[in-house]
Amino acid sequence: MKIVICFVVALTGVLSIDVKSLLDTTYTDGAGKNVTLADLSGKYIGLYFSASWCGGCRKYTPMLAKLYNKIHEDKNWEVIWVSHDHNEPDADKYFKEMPWIRLPWNQIDTRGKSMFKLTKQKFIPTITMIDPTFKVINPEASEDIEYEPDQFPWSRV
Repeated sequence: MKIVICFVVALTGVLSIDVKSLLDTTYTDGAGKNVTLADLSGKYIGLYFSASWCGGCRKYTPMLAKLYNKIHEDKNWEVIWVSHDHNEPDADKYFKEMPWIRLPWNQIDTRGKSMFKLTKQKFIPTITMIDPTFKVINPEASEDIEYEPDQFPWSRV
């Protein structure tokens, strides 16, 4: 009985994350321009978790970038990269291969870890899809994006 109660409490804690508040920060694009949550208003958001040292990420990122460049304007979709790199120089170098925005390095250990909890995953690469009302519609959309790219926004709810 105690195990069930603990599980319910833990699950409730994960489900009660205020996604909008979690995303309310300033991001940067490849040119160093600031992007705020207000700039993302009305957009679908993909939280992309990857790292330069991850072989699977190195294979996935170019595919995701190609799809992003093809549909992000028409589908009103933004991707936010949340690095799992071990140091800032490696993250900075890897980000140069990406056409989207990123969470600042100084927020990776705090806000970034909280964002990763939304994925309900333990591995990278992974993408969590969020709708324009800040509802998580697919905690792990990586395979959906790769194998069903025409099914945007890859909702599972």
